[in-house]
Amino acid sequence: MAKPNSRSTLIEYCLRSLGAPVIEINIDDDQCDDRIDEALQLYQTYHADAIEKVFLKHKITGSTLTLSTATAANFTVGEIITGSTSGATAVVHKDSTGSSLVYTDLTHLDEIAFQAETITGATSATTAVVSSITVGDIQNKYLPINSLVTDVVQILPLTATSSSASLFDVKYQIHLNDVYSLGFLGSLVDYTMTQQWLSLLDSIVNSGTKHISFDRHKNQLRVDMNWDAEVVIGQYVVVECYRIIDPTSYADVYNDYFLKKYATALIKQQWGQNLLKFEGMQMPGGVSFNGRQLFDDAKEEITKLEEELRLNWEQPVDFFIG
Repeated sequence: MAKPNSRSTLIEYCLRSLGAPVIEINIDDDQCDDRIDEALQLYQTYHADAIEKVFLKHKITGSTLTLSTATAANFTVGEIITGSTSGATAVVHKDSTGSSLVYTDLTHLDEIAFQAETITGATSATTAVVSSITVGDIQNKYLPINSLVTDVVQILPLTATSSSASLFDVKYQIHLNDVYSLGFLGSLVDYTMTQQWLSLLDSIVNSGTKHISFDRHKNQLRVDMNWDAEVVIGQYVVVECYRIIDPTSYADVYNDYFLKKYATALIKQQWGQNLLKFEGMQMPGGVSFNGRQLFDDAKEEITKLEEELRLNWEQPVDFFIG
């Protein structure tokens, strides 16, 4: 197949580029898979065509107590429940149903967590035995992020809006005067510079801009805010981020020009590495193995391709001017 559209066809393409089936390529199937993984990892880390900018939504979840019986509806919404062993307390949420009792955490400051214990409702006096606990976003203080996400830019404002219908709103009055001035003695340059200055002030003092911390190896987006006060169960949070284009969903990734060349060079280097142990060995007819030449040629190709990737295909690095 001329155009690779899967992992297996990409491997076949690389082997054909190295001479197969006319020449026997001395490399194991597992080694091929390892080199393809290595090529995809570099490609997805640095190549601009391997990622896309997306806005992902996430629904805030509450913690859930799984009860041994379907008695969650017997508890009163809004009442305080208390654990008999841990002493943890929480408020029953309206989403509780069946054997799943959803709650909002009240003891986050003391880090007191529920256990597999008996809980009692303060208002209904209902009791139930907890069999397992599922911790939600509010109690975790972070958002789970898909493993395909490489970088997070920001989370969109949770409550703040850029406009208001009220004539007495401060932002309304500022924009009203700015737009009025632009038609007479105002300048679009002055207006733009003023808005940039206000944006800088917002990023420093406005709580609407959340400070975030993201590590793709944890798949967690930590947001510095008062989770109990600023978000509620069922609320949606929108995250601006960059996500890897999954080759299992978009098979055209396997036909990328750079990926084919780089994967071929890696397999060629592995082939040369396998033959190094036979270097200098004489075969019938006076032929000798030259694995060193294969290895060195592949290494040079890999170096050139990686340099080309960083110079031509990598996205520009964002920076701030103070």
